[in-house]
This record gives sequence, structure tokens and C-alpha cells, in this order.
Amino acid sequence: MPRPRLDHVRKAQILAAAASVMSERGYANTRVADIARVAGTSPAAILYWFEGKDGLLAEALRLREAEFHDQYTVHAERQTTASAKLRLVVEAMLSHYDWGLWMELSVRALRDTAAAAERERLDRRWRAMLRGIIREGQASGEFIEGDADDVMLVLAGLLDGWAPLLAVKAKGITRERVERLWLAEASCLLGPGFDARPLEPSR
Repeated sequence: MPRPRLDHVRKAQILAAAASVMSERGYANTRVADIARVAGTSPAAILYWFEGKDGLLAEALRLREAEFHDQYTVHAERQTTASAKLRLVVEAMLSHYDWGLWMELSVRALRDTAAAAERERLDRRWRAMLRGIIREGQASGEFIEGDADDVMLVLAGLLDGWAPLLAVKAKGITRERVERLWLAEASCLLGPGFDARPLEPSR
């Protein structure tokens, strides 16, 4: 198969287009032609670089996750307290993370080993980041002592459960309610040193 000309489009553009289209329409309702149209290239060019939609989904989410990490978690590391770091990351996860694309990957992971491996990798990264902040706060005396793994699992599980419901606009699930309940649980687990005031919007 001859190599398609890609002078006018970069691989990152294709992945960004795939992430946008799949997040909006869902995996099942997305055609390679739809992605090509948004990326400004041809279906043949996409199929040359990727193994159809399966390969695109995993790499598109990897790109979105990397962008999220660069923008928000790096910024969190500049905060002076563990509480500030945790609050910034959680606010960003609630407001800016692409949960629609995450759910699409999770569904594929039920039957596809490559998608399952990518979902596991992203999940480990998110939990490791959360665990690291909790341990930092415990070591400094900002948070109360406890099993950091257990605390991480509860706080991550709450967010992993509620955020997708926000994404699908489930009845009775609002941003304000999820934020209030998550902060209350975090305060119980982390102690009075955790700043449980309403979250400030991240950029």
C-alpha cells in the first residue's frame, strides 16, 4: 500500500479529531470518514497510520490524558500544600477530564485486551498521583494518619463513579452535589487539615 501524503496533517491532528468525534458521538456511531473530515485528511491516510477505530480510541485517550496531565497535574505540583494539590486535581477531573472518551474505552476494555491494558495503565497513573498527594499530606502532618491506599481507593472510587454520571447528565447528579459530598468524605478521611471549602475553578 503506497504511503498517503500527509504534508497537510500531523498524526496529533488525527488523534485530536478522533478524541473529539468519539467523545461527542460515541465509539459505535463514529466512522473513520467522520474523523477524517474533522482532521482535514482522508480515511486512507488514517487507516495507514492506525489499525482502524480500535487503535484510534486508545491513542486518542492517551493523547487527551497526556494533555490533561501536562496542564493540571504539573500545575498541582507547584502548589505548596497537599490540600491545595488535591483540590486542584479533583476540580480539574470534575470539570475538564474527558469522561465520555474514558467510558468508551472502558466499554471496549470488556472485550478487547489492548483497550483493557490501556484502561489499566491510565487508571494506575491516576491512582498513583492521588496516593502520592495523600502520602505527602500524611508525612507533613497536614492529613491524619491512615492507610493511604485505602483512603485513595475510596476517594478515587467516588470520583470514578460520580464523574461519569455527571457526563451522562444522570437525574439527581449535579456538579454541586458531587463536589459537596466528595469534599465531605475527603474531610472525614484526611482530617481537619484538609481544606473542604468549595472548589475554585481551574483553568
